[in-house]
Amino acid sequence: MIKRISSIFLTAAISMSTLVVPANAMNGGTEGTNPWLNTKLSAEERTKLLLDEMTMEQKIQQIAISRFNENDTGETVVIKKKGTDKYQSGEFAPEGTLPGCEWQDTGRQIRGIEELGIPTIRMTNGGTGVKGGSCGNDPVATGLPSTPAMAATFDQELNYEAGRILGEETRAFAHHVLLGPGMNLIRHPYGGRNYEYFSEDPYLTGTLATEQVKGIQDQGVQAQLKHLAGNEQETERWTMGVQVPSKAMNELYMLPFEMTVKDADPASVMCSFPDVNGTYACDSSELLQDALRVKWGFDGYVMSDRRAIHNTVSAIKAGTNVELDWAPQYYTEEKIQEALDSGQVTEDDIDNLLRPRYVKMIEFGQMDEPYDKFLPEIVDPMANGDSAREMAEEGAVLLKNDDSFLPLDGKQKSIALIGLEWFAGEAKMSPRSIRVNNENVVTPYTVTPKQGLENVIKELGYDTKVTYNDGRDPEAAAKLAAESDVVLLMVGDTPAETIDRETLGFPAIPLGKNADWVEQEPLIDAVLEANAENTAVVLKTSGTVLMPWLNEVPAVLEAWFPGMEDGNAVANLLYGKVNPSGKLPMTFGATEREAAFATEEQFPGTRQDTGKPGGPGPYGNGSHQLIAQYTEGLEMGYRWYEANDVNPVFPFGYGLSYTTFAYDDLKVKKVQGKGSLSGIDVSFTITNTGDVAGKEAAQVYLTLPDEAGQPTKRLVNFEKVDLEPGESKQVTVRINQADSNHPFSYFIPEEPDNLGNWADGEWATVDGKYRVHVGGSSADTPLEKDVPLNFKLNKDNGKGNNKGNNKGNNGNGQGNNNGNSQ
Repeated sequence: MIKRISSIFLTAAISMSTLVVPANAMNGGTEGTNPWLNTKLSAEERTKLLLDEMTMEQKIQQIAISRFNENDTGETVVIKKKGTDKYQSGEFAPEGTLPGCEWQDTGRQIRGIEELGIPTIRMTNGGTGVKGGSCGNDPVATGLPSTPAMAATFDQELNYEAGRILGEETRAFAHHVLLGPGMNLIRHPYGGRNYEYFSEDPYLTGTLATEQVKGIQDQGVQAQLKHLAGNEQETERWTMGVQVPSKAMNELYMLPFEMTVKDADPASVMCSFPDVNGTYACDSSELLQDALRVKWGFDGYVMSDRRAIHNTVSAIKAGTNVELDWAPQYYTEEKIQEALDSGQVTEDDIDNLLRPRYVKMIEFGQMDEPYDKFLPEIVDPMANGDSAREMAEEGAVLLKNDDSFLPLDGKQKSIALIGLEWFAGEAKMSPRSIRVNNENVVTPYTVTPKQGLENVIKELGYDTKVTYNDGRDPEAAAKLAAESDVVLLMVGDTPAETIDRETLGFPAIPLGKNADWVEQEPLIDAVLEANAENTAVVLKTSGTVLMPWLNEVPAVLEAWFPGMEDGNAVANLLYGKVNPSGKLPMTFGATEREAAFATEEQFPGTRQDTGKPGGPGPYGNGSHQLIAQYTEGLEMGYRWYEANDVNPVFPFGYGLSYTTFAYDDLKVKKVQGKGSLSGIDVSFTITNTGDVAGKEAAQVYLTLPDEAGQPTKRLVNFEKVDLEPGESKQVTVRINQADSNHPFSYFIPEEPDNLGNWADGEWATVDGKYRVHVGGSSADTPLEKDVPLNFKLNKDNGKGNNKGNNKGNNGNGQGNNNGNSQ
């Protein structure tokens, strides 16, 4: 029942030729004339020796993505042009460096310098599967569920496993850097890349991203957090700007990045496209020096998003270490030499760009162990597939289940499986393209919805026939629905990079060789008119959708984009082999305009005469700049609904089960540390009060004293508990004042009305009455307790619990001398 395809790893492993390894690449104690290759020295010592040896020309070549004009023999090379069957000469193809690789120019590689023992660094695009690296023959890779599905698991171990798979398969693909995870918040449901982001909540996002980064980097692959910062929309992303109040920047949008930098020690960060509070992100010392390096202690390197640098000198001074583009635009030899000659930058500035990247390469062993061949033997695709199925199962959210319509059983003799091919005829995976063309990772196999249903029906010994209708003819689909005992209607959305969603409904889908567009809304109407009372709707969406028919159907399951194990995972849930336990990582609202997307000024923004170009494309079309104003401040996501006493359709953290759970016995204990209060332990009991085993993601929220000026409570911890029928478990979670998410603290801007200095300020912890809330969603916290807390030191200075505040001035030589420059 499983469709399989062959792997390039298998053919590559057979056909690999002998690779010429750069001299001294693995010398250890025999470094000869290249002392920086001596593995007995520290990474910092080796880097200093290497920088001292390099010429300025070599240094400039190493701070930008490379395009090669010649191979190592001086011959003109011919390579495949990305996305086509055409070939072009004189671009990028270091022949012989990676046997079995059909080179393509993705603009994601930095050419090495063989005589110095510096390898070519290859990067592959992150997300939910390995694809888009330097080889046109993409590897066979695990098709993981979309990132909101991973967030909906509320499971740290599963997110570590996702990172492990991504890191392992990147390493097997002989690439060094994974560009991910994406960590921008889901501020509004229109975001074209929301399927790449975790949630609307900074704590949930930061906690799970931390686990994914650890999983990736434990495999010897560098992770790159993206996109720092303000990248919450795709509309005019190359030129648009955001105006974000300082408190919201620090307490919401920057917080997941801060948590992950402090708790996971990522090798790199990608700076984003937007003009953030008056300065483009990749040119911003406020962002890349004051916040990232000085306050958070980040010691890695920063790479720009493609075409995100706007000024050579500003980007260098801000500390954008690598320019990502098809070829250098601002980090060219000519422009940098001009800046050097004029005294605007110095050789030390260029060294500061190179130093942290070389240190990370050495720390990851990438300067000493060449990634010179594919390693199929390190990947177990079946085991990874099992993990992918578990992630899809744990992340699916049961939104509605009237009268226990689900799970299905053997009484149903006929099932109508209805939906367009993308959602009901094949495994729905996350898109991996800037186009709405359903391009995905190349997987070892996929399981369609029909295959999954038939697998479970056979396993359970039922006599049920599944008939699939692709929905192109709503009348025929309605006829099948009327004749069937149960209808499974699978519908979804089509987000894509570079564009935002146009509707919160169900859009038309391009299907067929001629890209015919097929409507979903008429299909939904026709099927529900025929047999709504026996229809379970399975949503395969990037997030919030409007469901005017919600009251007509008995059951709704949010499956997100489940990945290559779609069919098995969804069928296991529908038939109760697996009890749903996912929780919504974002609020499902009721209208097309509310919360942080209530007005045009908030999303997608309005045009302002800022003196900077606006319009689509890398350089705009001459119109005024589009500016999105985050006027909601801290009232984003569930915070807006609670602060304004508005009931959403489904709240953040919500999710049903085939069993029920009761919360009881809340206790809060103060924790002392070194003579002062350091945090609290929150204890409570969860009981499975139903008839089947199930998991409950218990959530702990905290309301700060009024002086903190918070609109509502905030998520500060969670734990997923597995319980047999009638079983009770006591759960205890600790919340430390020094935790990287500043759970007891709030940000005080130095100049609240000066958006340009949004990073200036400090975190403060106020003494007073805190309220602890525990329950199954942001809107359902049956356990609440007020606790007076008196912190001896009422300023936590934003130090977090890990790396301190001074590594930005030491580890990478990129501190902020002279205020905002290096």
